[in-house]
Amino acid sequence: MARAKTKATNLRVPQNDAEAEQMIAQLGASQRDQAETQARHDAVIADLEAEHGKKIKEFQQAQTGLIEGISVWAAANRERLTSGGKTKTVQLASGTILWRDGRYAVKHRGLKEEDVVRAIQERIAGLNAEAAAESRRSVALRLRAQAETLAGCLRHTVKPSKDAMLAARDVAATVPGVVIDREPEGFFVEPLASQIAEVA
Repeated sequence: MARAKTKATNLRVPQNDAEAEQMIAQLGASQRDQAETQARHDAVIADLEAEHGKKIKEFQQAQTGLIEGISVWAAANRERLTSGGKTKTVQLASGTILWRDGRYAVKHRGLKEEDVVRAIQERIAGLNAEAAAESRRSVALRLRAQAETLAGCLRHTVKPSKDAMLAARDVAATVPGVVIDREPEGFFVEPLASQIAEVA
C-alpha cells in the first residue's frame, strides 16, 4: 500500500477506513481535553485577575487619599512653600510636590463629530467670503490664513478597502503593486462529537 509523503519519520498513517475513523475520534477527544484544560486555565487566570484587581483598587484608593490630603496641606501653605509664588516645585525631605499648568483639551460640547466638521467648514466658507469682500489686503490675508488654519483642523483619511478589493478581485489586480493571492487548498479534519466519547 502506498504511504503518504511526509517529513515526519514516525507519522502514524491509517491503513484502512476503520483506523482513520478511530484516529479522527482520538483527534476529537484530544481537542475536547485541550478545551477543558484551557477552560480550567482561564478560570484560574480570571480568579487571579479579580484578586489582583481588588488589590490594585485598594492601593489606588489609599494613594488618592494621601494625594488629596497632601494637596489640601500644600494649598494652605502654598505661599510659604513657593516663596510667594516664585516656584511651582517644592523639594521636601521625602519627595517633591509641584504644581503644573493644566493641559489643553478640545471638547465638542455634546456635538457629534460630523456637526463639528460642518461647523468648521461653514466657518472656513465665512472667512473666505469675508476675505473676498475685504478691501484691505492685510485684513484679507489674515482672514484667508485663518481659513487655511481651520482647514488644517480637518482630517482627510483615505485608505484602501481590502474587503472591496477582494469583492472586485479582477479589477483590483490591475492596480500596479496590488496582488490578489489565494492561499493553497487546505486539509481539515472535523471530528463528530458523538464519536469522541467512544475513544475516551
